[in-house]
Amino acid sequence: MHYSKHRLVNEAVSGKAGLSDAMRISKEAKIEDLSLRFNVANAKSEALSVKLEGPDGTTVSLLKKESHKGKQLSKAFDAKDLKKFIGGKSSGNWTLHLKDKDGQSVLSSWSLSMQMANGKKSEVLIPDNDKAGLVSKYYCSEKGKVKGMKAKVQIAHAYVADLKVVLTSPSGKSKVLHNKEGGSKANLKKTYSKKDLADFNGETAKGFWTLTVHDTAPRDAGRLKSWGLSIDTD
Repeated sequence: MHYSKHRLVNEAVSGKAGLSDAMRISKEAKIEDLSLRFNVANAKSEALSVKLEGPDGTTVSLLKKESHKGKQLSKAFDAKDLKKFIGGKSSGNWTLHLKDKDGQSVLSSWSLSMQMANGKKSEVLIPDNDKAGLVSKYYCSEKGKVKGMKAKVQIAHAYVADLKVVLTSPSGKSKVLHNKEGGSKANLKKTYSKKDLADFNGETAKGFWTLTVHDTAPRDAGRLKSWGLSIDTD
């Protein structure tokens, strides 16, 4: 399961204590992959220190002294930088700690993206024989254009041939993932590859991605058990 959360902060990093901003993750699972991005305004990176603290108290220093151009400092970190957290639990308060010797910087925003194993997934009932179907949204906080992406979908249903599943990008571009195939087979559990989703290459990644599930026949009700995206950007 892929999970992403974004916080808009816009608070000054001032004083000896600096700024500590917490983000609560409610989903409980083992972390397989983790990435972090933050944006700081009016920052001189040589004077700024940034640390990420996990729910269990594990802390990783993120920012090394380095110069940058412009008033906005945007940094991204992947699993290599955050390897101390891999294999740990996701749920609880994640805290970004910032200190600025110059006292001029402002934390604009920050985001966490996780790939979780064996997560506690909620199941959502799919309306039976309803034109509107079930609409589920996923927010991607990553900037840039899509250069490749994967999707995982798990639906419990007695007849997958009753189902039509559509993925829509933040810009409104849609791709049919499943269109009443499968005959009398039960349950849809599939990973859609980068090749399957190549139509989305070049789309803006950031924003709400929408999965729409239509159950086109009466009587046999189904449930959306889980779905998630893994998006690579340029």
